[in-house]
Amino acid sequence: MGFELLHSDAYRELNYGPAVKALTWFYEKVKIEVNKGKRGRNRYHFVNGKVSFTYKEAEHRGLSHRQFNKALKELYALGFIEVIKPGSALKGDWTEFAFSERWKTYGTLDFKNSEFPKSVVWRNFGFGSKLRRKKVKC
Repeated sequence: MGFELLHSDAYRELNYGPAVKALTWFYEKVKIEVNKGKRGRNRYHFVNGKVSFTYKEAEHRGLSHRQFNKALKELYALGFIEVIKPGSALKGDWTEFAFSERWKTYGTLDFKNSEFPKSVVWRNFGFGSKLRRKKVKC
């Protein structure tokens, strides 16, 4: 992870201000391992694991629900993030993201563009003590 991201075609295509902010906040959550046996530039290793970034956290940082949603979709479309597990809006079940390397091939024929995954919403359609849940795609 270096300055190549800042000079990429995908980064130049970011035209929504909150998306740039969200990308910066995603990279604040980067996990780095230190190889104690090495020195210099090769000592630090970027770990591409799961990252959680909730709407509540984005709201705390100053983005509205709508702004954060649009920012996530733009970051996904340009290949900066991937959705590992879509959330269901239930307590504790949030969307999990991972960093992607698709941005390196943005603007070429090798770039794979896909639609942002829909989240799963659970709605209660039952009455009384029996709860029936229906899985609805939003």
